[in-house]
Amino acid sequence: MAAEEVLQTVDHYKTEIERLTKELTETTHEKIQAAEYGLVVLEEKLTLKQQYDELEAEYDSLKQELEQLKEAFGQSFSIHRKVAEDGETREETLLQESASKEAYYLGKILEMQNELKQSRAVVTNVQAENERLTAVVQDLKERMRTRHSSSPEDTATSCHLGRREQLSPDIEPASTLILDLQPPEL
Repeated sequence: MAAEEVLQTVDHYKTEIERLTKELTETTHEKIQAAEYGLVVLEEKLTLKQQYDELEAEYDSLKQELEQLKEAFGQSFSIHRKVAEDGETREETLLQESASKEAYYLGKILEMQNELKQSRAVVTNVQAENERLTAVVQDLKERMRTRHSSSPEDTATSCHLGRREQLSPDIEPASTLILDLQPPEL
């Protein structure tokens, strides 16, 4: 009879170990998924920052070129005005070219400003997603803590999880992999 009780106890412990192992595997998988998603969000943030920096540099370049064109236009206008008799036709041509270039660059600047606004909106969305992901990770931690302290059987879980942490210290919690995404100052 004692042997039968021992076998039942062993079977019970085996079943409990299998259940806890399955739970640990699922939780670890969720943490890994959260970490991978955090890395994807970080990569997207870096890509958007690079695009933003490129757009800003192009915007500055176009703005400087527009200023140079305005200055050249002003100089051209005053020179042609002095030579009014033979330069009126030529002046008209230069004015038209300058006006069309100015309109082109102004359009380009407006387009760049719209792209900057869109990039800022995307950065804001990425930041919100990062905050959501951080909350998910925090929720997972809370669930793990609750599972560890909810019943005496969880003592075995705590020991098992402590052993897992000893065996794989190189696995960081997903929350440490998620960085705070801040839009760059303009």
